[in-house]
Amino acid sequence: MKKFLSLLVIFTLSTVWTITRQTRADNGDLVKINPKKNQIVSPEIRDISQNLTLAGSVETDQKAILKFATSGKLAWVGVRVGDRVKKGQAVASLDKTELTKRFQKTANDYLSGYNDFLDTQAKFQNEKDRYLITDTIKRLLERSQYTLNKAVLDYEIAELAIKYATITSPISGIVTAVDEPYPGVNIIPNTATFTIIDPEKIYFSGEVDQEDVINLKLGQKAKIFLDSFPNQPIDSAISYISFGPIPGASTTSYEIRLPLNNSLGLYRLGMTGDVLISLAQASNTLTLPVSAIISENDQSFVLVKQSPKEARKVKVKLGIESEDYVEILDGISENDQIVIQ
Repeated sequence: MKKFLSLLVIFTLSTVWTITRQTRADNGDLVKINPKKNQIVSPEIRDISQNLTLAGSVETDQKAILKFATSGKLAWVGVRVGDRVKKGQAVASLDKTELTKRFQKTANDYLSGYNDFLDTQAKFQNEKDRYLITDTIKRLLERSQYTLNKAVLDYEIAELAIKYATITSPISGIVTAVDEPYPGVNIIPNTATFTIIDPEKIYFSGEVDQEDVINLKLGQKAKIFLDSFPNQPIDSAISYISFGPIPGASTTSYEIRLPLNNSLGLYRLGMTGDVLISLAQASNTLTLPVSAIISENDQSFVLVKQSPKEARKVKVKLGIESEDYVEILDGISENDQIVIQ
C-alpha cells in the first residue's frame, strides 16, 4: 500500500511538472523586469492607419517647346517671359521677304514646267494615239513627268516655308523661356526656341519602390504637402502609375502622379514636397506602441507583466502598422500591462 501511494505521488508530481512546463512553453519564458529601465504601458483602443510617404516635386506634361522649321531673319517676337498665350496665338515670325520671292520663283518654275509638260505631251500625241511609242519617246515623256513633279514639290515646299515662318502656340499657358527675344538676328531651326507651359495641367510626381508599388492603385486617396505650403495639405488621388521602372534610377522604382488644382496659380514647376498615401485603416482597434513589439524568427511577441518583477513573453498577431502604433489582432487584451524594455 505504501509502495502504491509512493508511485501515485511520483506520478502526480510528474504530471504537474509536465503540465507546468508545457504551459510555460506555450505562454513564453518569464523575463525579469527592471523598473528603472523598463516602461509599462497598457494597450489602447484607437483608430489607426497605415500610410506610405513619398518625396516628389511638381511636374507637367503640358509643355511646348517651339522652334522654327526653317532658317531666316527673326522679324518679330510677340511674347515675353511671363506672358499668357492662348492656343493658336502667334508667338514669333521670320522675315518673309526672301521667302515670298523664293515662293514666286518656284511658282514661275512650276508654270514653266507645266507648260513644257503640256508641249511634250502634245508633241507625241499622234504617236500615243497610234500606239507607236518607242523607248526613246517613252523616256522623254517620263522625264517630262518627273520634271513637273519636282516643280510641284518645290512649289509646295516654298508655300510651307511661308506658312512655317510664323510659329503659333499649340496650347494655352505661360511663356517660361524665350531664347532670342530681339528681332533682327539670323536664326537656324535649332535656335530661338520658345517654351510654353500650361500651369493648370500640373501634377505631383513621386517615386515608389517596387516593394510598395504593389499596394497602390488608381484613384487611391492621398494628401500632398508641398514645402512651400507646409501647413496646407492638398487632397488628391493617384491618377497614374507607370508600368515600367524609372530610367536611370539607382533602384527599381516607379513613377506615380497626382493631379493638382492650380486654378489660383499658387503652385509652380519644381516645387518639392511629400505625398501621404493611406494604405489601410482600422477603427476602434487594440493597439500598442511599435516599440513594444519583439520580433524573433518571423514571429512577434510582447512582454506581459506577471508580477512587479517578472513578465512573460507572449506571442501576438499583428495587423496594420502606423508610424507610432501597431494593431494587435490576437494574443493580449486591453487589461494586460505590457513591458517595453
